[in-house]
Amino acid sequence: MAGSQEISSSTQNFTEIFDIANDMVIFIDGSVSLVLEVGAMNFGLLAEDEQDAAIYAYAGLLNALSFPIEIVIRSHTKDVTNYWDNLDVAIEKANSDIKKAQIARYRDFVGELVQEGNVLEKDFLIVINANSLDLGMVSAKSFLPWQKEDMDMSKMDKGEIYSKAQAWLEPKKSQVVDALARVGLGAKQLNTQELVKLYYTGYNFADAQGVIVGETTDYTTPLVTTGK
Repeated sequence: MAGSQEISSSTQNFTEIFDIANDMVIFIDGSVSLVLEVGAMNFGLLAEDEQDAAIYAYAGLLNALSFPIEIVIRSHTKDVTNYWDNLDVAIEKANSDIKKAQIARYRDFVGELVQEGNVLEKDFLIVINANSLDLGMVSAKSFLPWQKEDMDMSKMDKGEIYSKAQAWLEPKKSQVVDALARVGLGAKQLNTQELVKLYYTGYNFADAQGVIVGETTDYTTPLVTTGK
């Protein structure tokens, strides 16, 4: 059609993510985040004095922070792909047809249970963010509505952004991890592949089962594949 404009779109145009590398995420507004995965505590099994100690330690953690954090609790269907694979191996190794049939029936039972949504797990995450002002990419006036500066991330040096972000975020990450340890909770930073899987499953909930993330430095093969 004469005068028509070519329409170009991709999934990335509909997300806020610009890049994931170096165990961090760059967003289209120039901010950078790292994500900590935090272990769980069975609070109900603690004695009363232990519960009080955990509460006071957690309150101390929050009061000691001089920067914002985001606490995310993510519920999702448990991925039992590896468990299924192990059952398949067990079926092959079974030394009788009766055992093979029993394991196969159990495997089908687990599959039906998961498909019905009855097997859920929770991820406990803490996100620490550095905005574009923290990283010196924009001036303070850009945060005023009438002085807002549009950023073209494609023209930015990603290596420099990651370097500045790591210098800004690393001490804050250490402070949070140490404070969580005093509460009795372990925490670890998600690496690049784990971040890719986290955001992929967040945007593609129906395909969350069996997601496999390839090497992020290999651009000749699909980065994410699913069990479907």
